[in-house]
Amino acid sequence: MDVLAELGKIASVFGVAFFSLWGAVPVGLALGLSPVIIPITCAISYGVGAWLVLFLGEPFRRWLYQRIGHKLPADPNSRTRRLLDKYGAVGLGGIAPVTLGSQLGALLGLMINMPRGRLFVALVIGGLVWSIVFTLAFILGVAGVQAVIG
Repeated sequence: MDVLAELGKIASVFGVAFFSLWGAVPVGLALGLSPVIIPITCAISYGVGAWLVLFLGEPFRRWLYQRIGHKLPADPNSRTRRLLDKYGAVGLGGIAPVTLGSQLGALLGLMINMPRGRLFVALVIGGLVWSIVFTLAFILGVAGVQAVIG
C-alpha cells in the first residue's frame, strides 16, 4: 500500500467534502478508499468548513449583520423561524449537511445568534451521520446494480 497515494485520495475526498458532502462519498468510493475512511474524512472536512466560519468569520458576521441584519424578516410565525426555535442547533446541524453545507449552515446559525460551540458540535455530528448514510447508500446501490447487471 502506497501511503502517499492513499493520502492523495484522502486529500481529494477532503477537498470535495469541504464544498459538497454529497459529492465526496462517490469520489472516495471511485478512488477505492475504505468505506470507514470516507465518512471520517468527510466529517473532518465538514467540521473544518464550519469551524472557519464560526470561529474565524466573526468580523464577516458583524459586517453582514450590519449590512442586511435589519432587513431579515423577523416574522415569528414563519415556518423557518418556528422550526429553528423548536429544534435549534441540533435541527440545523441535522439538516445543513444535505441542504446548505457547512459554511452556509454555520453562517445561518451565527446570524440567528445560536451558540457557536453547540452549533459546531451539531454540524460536525450531522456531517458524520449524513456521511455514513451516504456511504452506506452508495455502497448498497453499487452492489445492487452489480447484482442486476451481474
